[in-house]
Amino acid sequence: MLFLVVGYTVPTMMNDMMPTIEETITPDVEAQLEHEEWTRKQDDQETWADLVAIHGPLMTDAEWKQYKSEYEGYLDMQWKD
Repeated sequence: MLFLVVGYTVPTMMNDMMPTIEETITPDVEAQLEHEEWTRKQDDQETWADLVAIHGPLMTDAEWKQYKSEYEGYLDMQWKD
């Protein structure tokens, strides 16, 4: 069913009146969320370490310094335009 309402605004609750997750979260739930985030980061690090072990690093330290200096130069050029 479709209602057409012309010239009428539907009142909505203000967002600042709604509780945020920080206001409603319990310590055990917060600890669980932190643990899951830590676990995801550990998995990512292990996966990256495995890839580096198989394929080698993406860049040597010298290549990384070269890349950073070129990229920083590129960013500086953008701001001068």
